[in-house]
Formats: sequence, structure tokens, C-alpha cells
Amino acid sequence: MPPLTRQRMPQSLHSEWSRSYLGVTISIHALAKPLMKLMYHRAVLDLIKQQQGIPPSAETMQIYESYLVSKYVAETTKVLILRELEDRARVEAEARVVAHFLLAYDMLLDSADVTVRRWTCWILAALAFHSSTRGAVVAVHPCARLLALSGDADVNVVKAACYAVSQISRDQDGATPLVEAGAPQFLKQLLESQDTDAAVVAVQPGARLAALLSDGNLKVVKGACFAVSQISRNLDGAIPVVEARAPEILNRLLESQDRDVRGHSCWALGQLAVHSSTRAAVVTVQLVARLVALLSNADVKVVRGACFAVSQISRNLDGATPVVEARAPEFLKQLLESQDTDVQRHACWALGRLALHSSTQTAVVAVQPSAPLLALLRDGNTKIMTDACYALVILALSQAGARDLTQAGVLDLVPELIKSRQLHMRRFTCLLLAQLARHNRISPMT
Repeated sequence: MPPLTRQRMPQSLHSEWSRSYLGVTISIHALAKPLMKLMYHRAVLDLIKQQQGIPPSAETMQIYESYLVSKYVAETTKVLILRELEDRARVEAEARVVAHFLLAYDMLLDSADVTVRRWTCWILAALAFHSSTRGAVVAVHPCARLLALSGDADVNVVKAACYAVSQISRDQDGATPLVEAGAPQFLKQLLESQDTDAAVVAVQPGARLAALLSDGNLKVVKGACFAVSQISRNLDGAIPVVEARAPEILNRLLESQDRDVRGHSCWALGQLAVHSSTRAAVVTVQLVARLVALLSNADVKVVRGACFAVSQISRNLDGATPVVEARAPEFLKQLLESQDTDVQRHACWALGRLALHSSTQTAVVAVQPSAPLLALLRDGNTKIMTDACYALVILALSQAGARDLTQAGVLDLVPELIKSRQLHMRRFTCLLLAQLARHNRISPMT
């Protein structure tokens, strides 16, 4: 007889008595449920002990499954079973038997008990680790629920879910449904949270995401580009991306016919350029030339990403030099008049960083960006004023830049800027005056 089926019992005399007695009675059913749970828990302990050192059989797995799906079995008992099965699933030969009952595990992902959810994720991860059982995991379509668990309130569930997702994505058959289920968007949310970003980086998805950049499915490529741009925000995530030679693929994707692919590729390259240790992988003449060409793209989202990437590549001289050689300062000056605030901000930072290097400073001053930069200050948009003031301070480092600023009327704005409510604005204004005063011929003190 299966462990959770009961024979029909004769009519209870006590039940007949309790129906006719109007006083306080004791519910036998209320007492029976805790006793049943205790008995089942004891039975599971005995079964696990008996099975030690013995390969799992189909019959044993059926018994475990009956316990896992029963509402009369305590959650602590189910956790005992799940831990035993997770341990079994680590051995590939035994994992094949454990994988026969995936529907039960799939159902437990929705359990109200946090420990049950966590250990179910670990089982799926253990099964997905083996190529012989990974397909069975993908077949029960757990991706959407696993991704939902990546937003669980319990950080340990998040870690387990992230690890399960990483194991499922070990090959294309598993990675594709994950991307289609919205994995890149979940990844962004997790990386933005201090509680979960380490859990994502710990499973090192960079290499697998980089492989998906060459997928034949446009939707997958689009999702992978976005995911790479997010994982690369963290240095520990960016390094595996570079080691997987993703910059080479992203370089080609800059010429994609899909605007989202182009835009996400720009952001991904820009994030890689943020880190000094991975910036060199992004700085090639061809790649920089393509990014600069995208500064004049018709789609503002693409321009926004390209402008961000150019500003990050320009952080050091090795990156700034090819940016200037591609005539970026001319495009960046035009972008200061863009209707998009983010484009204007990134253009300010790009011009400032290019002007910071003595060998590229002249090229920036030559396009005379002072007038449009001062126009941004006059507009009074607080979201852009600090960025524009930063670029002005850097331009004032050189005498030619300081002269251009003075001729454009920067001194007329100083009295108003020095009284700004924004601390950074007052600070940058003071720095600007200090830089201007260094050049005797244009010193406001003379």
C-alpha cells in the first residue's frame, strides 16, 4: 500500500457521541493531523537511513514524490527529502533517476515555505549541471518561476535561484528560454540591489552571455546585449565578459540593423570601458571609429549609448587619441544642442575628458565648444548644469581654452553661478575662476 493512502475506517462511536453532545468536545481530526505529520517525518527519516549507500530506485523515488506533493506532510519533512535528493543529484548516474520526477520539484517552486523554495532551486541546479539531465529540467519550463524567485524577499532563495538559472544556461537550449522569459531584465534589477548583486556575479554568467551574442535568434541577441551591459557594470562581471572576447562580437553588432542591438552594444562597451583593467579590450581603432560614427545616428537611444561609450573610452590617453582621430569633438559639440538631456550630459563629460589630456586638448578647443556649453548654463536645467560646468573647468586648464571661454562670455555668468543652491555648481565655479586666474592675459583680476 502506498504510504499516503488510507483504508476506509468504520464509523467512529466517538463521532456519533460528539454529534449528539452539545458541550465542549475535542476534535479528533485536529489531533490527528499533527500526529500524521510526525509519523510521516519519522518514516522519511527511516527511509533515508535505509537508502544510505544504495542507488535510488524508481520505487523509492515514487515514495519521495508522494510525500513531496502531499498537503499532509510537514514542510520540514519535505526539506529533508529535498536535501537528500539534491545530494543524490550531484552524481550524474543518480541524477537521471532523480530527474524522473521533475514535475513535483516544479510545483514546489511556488511553495509558501522559504526553505522548500530554496532547496528546490538547488535540486534543479544540480540536475541542470549535468548535460544528460539538463534537457529534462528545461522541458518542465521552470525558467519563468526561477526568474521570479530571483526577486524573492529571502536572499538565500535569490542565490539558489540565480545558481539554478546559471546552470540551465550552460548551453543554448537552456539559455534561449531564459532570455525569452525576460532574464536580462531580472538581471538588471538584481545588479541594482546591494542585497543581490553579489549573488548574480558569483555565478559568473559573463561567458555564457557572451556566447549568446552570436545566437541566430535576434530576440536572444538583443537580450544578451542588454544583459552583458548590466553584468559589466561590476568589475567581477566585466572580466569574464572580456575573457570570452565579447568586445569583438559587440564591435560587429554596432553595425546591426536592429537599433536595440546597436544601442545595447554601445552601453555594454561603455560599461567595459569604465573599468581601467578592461578598458584596453575596448580601445581599437575600428571599434572607436564605429562608435564615433554612431554619434550622428538618427535614433536617439543609439546616440545616447554611443555618447556614453565615447565618454568612458576617453578616460585615458590610449582611448582619447583614437576618439579625437575619428573627429569626435565635432560631433560632440553638435550633441550639446541635442533635445535629449542624457545625450547632452554624456557629451559634456566626453569633451571634458578629451580636454584633460594635453595631446588631445587642442582638438577640443579647436571646435570652440564654449558657446554651446555656456548656453546649457543659461538654460538653467539643473540636470545638465553641473556636467557643463565640469567641461568648462577642464577647458580652462589650457590658455587657448580659457581665452575661448572668456570670449564666449563666461565671466558674465559667474555672479549667478557662485550663488547657486547646488554645492557642486558653487565648487566648479570656484575652480573655474581659479583656472582662469592662472592665465595672466585673461585673468578676471586684471
